Amino acid sequence: MKQHRVKKMLLGWSCLILFMSALFLITNKKITNEALADEEVVVKPMEKPNRDVVKFLGIWLTNGYSLQPESDYYTQVGQTVIIRTSAGRSVWSVLTGLLDSPHYRWYKTTDAGETWSAVSETDGGYRMNFPVTPKETGTTWYQLDTQYWNYATGWLLKTHIYSQVTAVHAKDPVNAESLKITTDDNYLYNLGDNILANNNTYVHAYPTPSDANGPVTYSVDKPEIADFADDSENGGKTTQLIAKNGAVGTVTITGTLTNPNGSKVHDTTTVRVGGGLDDQTVDIGDTATYTMHGDTVGDDDSENKGKITIEWFKYDKNGKKTSVAKSTSSNYKDYISYTTPATTMDDDGTKYEAKITFKYGSLNLQSKTMTTNQANLTVINKPDITVDNSVINTTYTGEGDDSHHLNDVSNDDLITYKADLIENSDRGVLKDGYYVIPMHQDTKILSVKLDDTELDSSKYSVINNSENKTDDLVISGIDFDGVDVKKHSIEVETKVVGITGSESLSYTPYLYGNSNTNEVYMSKGIEEQINYTLDGFSVSANNLNYGKINPLDTNSLQYREDQHNLPQGNVVEINDRRRDKRAKKAYVTQETPFQSESGDQLASSMRYYENGKYVSVLNNKTFLKETQNGESFDSIGWNKKDGLLLYLDDAFLKTGVYSSTLTWVFEDTV
Repeated sequence: MKQHRVKKMLLGWSCLILFMSALFLITNKKITNEALADEEVVVKPMEKPNRDVVKFLGIWLTNGYSLQPESDYYTQVGQTVIIRTSAGRSVWSVLTGLLDSPHYRWYKTTDAGETWSAVSETDGGYRMNFPVTPKETGTTWYQLDTQYWNYATGWLLKTHIYSQVTAVHAKDPVNAESLKITTDDNYLYNLGDNILANNNTYVHAYPTPSDANGPVTYSVDKPEIADFADDSENGGKTTQLIAKNGAVGTVTITGTLTNPNGSKVHDTTTVRVGGGLDDQTVDIGDTATYTMHGDTVGDDDSENKGKITIEWFKYDKNGKKTSVAKSTSSNYKDYISYTTPATTMDDDGTKYEAKITFKYGSLNLQSKTMTTNQANLTVINKPDITVDNSVINTTYTGEGDDSHHLNDVSNDDLITYKADLIENSDRGVLKDGYYVIPMHQDTKILSVKLDDTELDSSKYSVINNSENKTDDLVISGIDFDGVDVKKHSIEVETKVVGITGSESLSYTPYLYGNSNTNEVYMSKGIEEQINYTLDGFSVSANNLNYGKINPLDTNSLQYREDQHNLPQGNVVEINDRRRDKRAKKAYVTQETPFQSESGDQLASSMRYYENGKYVSVLNNKTFLKETQNGESFDSIGWNKKDGLLLYLDDAFLKTGVYSSTLTWVFEDTV
């Protein structure tokens, strides 16, 4: 029977930090594409709404709204719905009116537009995101006038941007059966505050039925890539998703509608974030096409007040930059994409980028630019060799292990790396070939086999890769003659060494060599991941303190100080890192009575309380808790009135500092 013993004095303090998380409430509006009032109503707008914007790669070429009010919002009496909007000006208006700022004025009508009245500032009528709390059932229509001006020019050069008319319907509770969420854009640029780059989009929710009127919340799985903007007017978050500067990846957005009856419906969608161009991989002799991401909407660019050009650049392997294509101001739309000439192996490892230039102002002498990321070009050479690799832990099988992922790998485990290298082309030749396996540093190589023959150590080497923090095993003799040798098999036996804690290694084995034309050829295998852990079970018991005792406190219970009680702190901290989590029991024993430094004993007894009942722990191995096979053993802590409490007997209490010793025992259950 295996035991873990820890001895601690009944003095001291401890604390527990509680971590909390919350899902923010974005809005409680219900979004629909249909007019769902009790009867069809034709509403006369206060002012004619601005036409839809014209966008080029997400860049605004005309004034308008990036987020129009939805045609209908459904809510309940007393339940606030926020009409979210975002007006914007064309890139030309922004560049020529940098001092202008937006001013918001909402108007409402209850008679389908026959009479309109301004919404007061106290009722939120001067906000971009306008809160509406109906006081009675029925429909009210609203329209927003977004005005751009500054105090220097005042009203003389004011720009008005009028929204579509929206209706707010206050109804009895309606539950949703399903939910669909969408975004205005599925790709965002990570170029920060560059005014030419589209770095944000808006999320919309569409329930079924469309007049369901429960609140909707949104969450994002990777806020470090893109996150929702704060609502500075109403608190919480808006429905505007903003890409983080320099971030690259895909975020998943989850929308949740909570029905009036308490049930919930969900949906998800994804948005990519990047620098505008994707890496390309082509076969030797083929062309590669790069296309800038971003929505292009509409074709009326009559409001253009300047010139737009696009220029493409190529970077060679040494970083030298060369212009490879450039538009004029009249054909720039034809340069959203660029196609390379037929590739050779000299193109492998080169990069491409695009730059958009907007010229404006008097004689178009002022300009703003947006430059994409540098996208890689990978050219695949012939022959065509596939690498079918795998990894297995022959000592221990972790949860979720498969042929490319190992979990809970620890010191002394035996790991086997395997690979089949298969040449698929008709006459592909590889000379001076090597197979490389990146491994955890300090890994011990036990044996290396090529085609079932164990190799002498002169046929392979281990090279420290300080950049990737790996030891790379390099195996020579991986040649293909294009006729007889079409396959090689590799098997490497290793032993894990040097693991000091939890860590993870992701790596990709690869093959490289020279083709028949002496061009360098490389073929990558399947990415693998090994998650390492330091197998063990550690215990740390905190000292306990029962505070000062009044000499008159006889026949009474003394409680632990607050720092020894939940939720503030555990009494025993346990770190259960066991891979094989066998059933385990915990016991505690008070080894000696409480005694002062002068040798006086305290007339008392240590008791273990649970649900009002107790047992004495003095010289008594007292059971505390147990786990079953497969369960982690959590830390031990109690509420104030449970656990180890000190009972004072009916006897004279002599002044002094008293202490005792507890022994904690953790036993594996047979």
